[in-house]
Amino acid sequence: MKTLRVVMLVLAVVILAGCSYKGPKTDPGGGTTLTNTYWKLVAIDDIDYEPTVTERETHLILRPDHRVTGFGGCNNFSGSWLLEEGQLIIGPLMSTMMACPDMDTERTLLAALDGKVSTDIAGEFLTIMGSDGTELKFRAMYFQ
Repeated sequence: MKTLRVVMLVLAVVILAGCSYKGPKTDPGGGTTLTNTYWKLVAIDDIDYEPTVTERETHLILRPDHRVTGFGGCNNFSGSWLLEEGQLIIGPLMSTMMACPDMDTERTLLAALDGKVSTDIAGEFLTIMGSDGTELKFRAMYFQ
């Protein structure tokens, strides 16, 4: 009986914590940093990008432990990153292998992020000039 109470208490805490999540919001607050920020893709080569209503946001996160994770529009991806002489080196990247009807954005994103890229942060926006010349623009998203 005591075990059941503990399990129910833990379950209640998990459910209440899930109900308090309000999703991402924009609010740079104390300043945007390259690492540990949820970067939502907003443009490719100056063309606005917005996922369809049924799609998840295409994004990347550069974690402090030098791991990069993200979602390319169809598949999750991960790999490593390193800052060397002012340039960001990403990869090699690995991704899940799901097939989707439109994989163009994901292919463009992963190709651009492979290797040495240059970065620029202006306010809450990150611009990455990809290793293949593709310009990716991301917006920092913050959680409530």
